[in-house]
Amino acid sequence: MILMTTIDVNIVMFLLIIPFSALPAITVADHLVTSCFNNTSNYTLNSPFESNLKLLLENLPSITSLTGFNHTSVGDFPAKVYGQALCRGDVNSSSCQVCVEKASQEIFNDCRNYKDAIIWYELCKVHYSFQNMTSLYVYTGKYPDWDSQEKFIPDPKHFSDVLIYLMTNLSTEAAVNPSKHMFATGSIKFRSETVYGHAQCTRDIVADDCQTCLTTALAELKGCCSSRQGGIIVSRNCDVRFELYKYYNASSYSLTYPNPKG
Repeated sequence: MILMTTIDVNIVMFLLIIPFSALPAITVADHLVTSCFNNTSNYTLNSPFESNLKLLLENLPSITSLTGFNHTSVGDFPAKVYGQALCRGDVNSSSCQVCVEKASQEIFNDCRNYKDAIIWYELCKVHYSFQNMTSLYVYTGKYPDWDSQEKFIPDPKHFSDVLIYLMTNLSTEAAVNPSKHMFATGSIKFRSETVYGHAQCTRDIVADDCQTCLTTALAELKGCCSSRQGGIIVSRNCDVRFELYKYYNASSYSLTYPNPKG
């Protein structure tokens, strides 16, 4: 007899509802990076801080699934814990909740004793801290391992030009268009291929900080991945990604590179 958890059932229902052609190549369960920050004294096991952290991580999935982004806090100083979760802008409520649940469980187990930590999944991000991070912009760019596993692409110089043109436009769209909830997707032709990308920021920072974060992430994306068939950079307040297949479930606009060679 096979027993299924609530999370397993939610994943199955999600797969049944979404047509196979619309599914992203990476599933909710795919973990990217975890950062446990050793920038302060660790908390003591079974302490008030840990109790508040557990409560925060238990509540974060359901409240985040309502809008795709949430920040909250539990407890009082000096045991107060702040938390924040963000789901990718094309993710529906049920899969957002599943992703934040998984991320919350893993960050608690992997970063035990740490008072400040972030975990990134393909579809969501969870961050908790002893200090209030709301509306605070700090760049903490990370390269997931998969970046180095992406295949190289012919004519990398011209591909890089086309890619940066796409991602620069998406970064601006995400930063300046409030109706997009700081999330933008788009595509562009490169010879016989189509390049798909997205740019996203946490919704608690101002447009200028979003643009700065995405510009910095884009520079790192160019450095690591502009000669490859895909890449992603994640940070505390923003992330950027591109692939040669449509990995998101959102409508997007198509750009044309101004150089006819593209």
